[in-house]
Amino acid sequence: MDNPVLVQNLYLKRIAEIRNQIAILQAEAEAIEPDALIEGFDVLEQQQSKKQIVHNDENAKIIIQFRSQYDNKITTIVRLDEDIAREYDNLCRSNATAIEHCKALIVELQGKLEEAETKLETFLSSPHLENLKRQRAIELKNTENKVAKLAVYVKFLKS
Repeated sequence: MDNPVLVQNLYLKRIAEIRNQIAILQAEAEAIEPDALIEGFDVLEQQQSKKQIVHNDENAKIIIQFRSQYDNKITTIVRLDEDIAREYDNLCRSNATAIEHCKALIVELQGKLEEAETKLETFLSSPHLENLKRQRAIELKNTENKVAKLAVYVKFLKS
């Protein structure tokens, strides 16, 4: 008769092996992606169509996507960021009184809003409604069950 602990350890060992294989394959996929991208551009050039599907079979459909990337370390952009910050600081200093007035108005209006929300809540609640909500929470709690899930941390094996 099989020892249940040994059988369980077999499954744990197997899932650890599979997750390790996934990590190795992911690293390999990332390593060859630049070459695959060049190959994809060759396919696009040969197709001469607007579709960007460069591979499609029973395993996968591969599409070349173009996403915008920006370099905010360029000197011109860095200088513009500095100019923007400087101008913002200047505006804050020169309009300090008006800004403080606006902030005070915002605080006052937020207080009024909170007061209105509190009044609204009194119109939308009752002891009967609260009792129904408590009963629902109790009934829902009675249906609770725990579901186990494995957390697997892969160690990279040197190949």
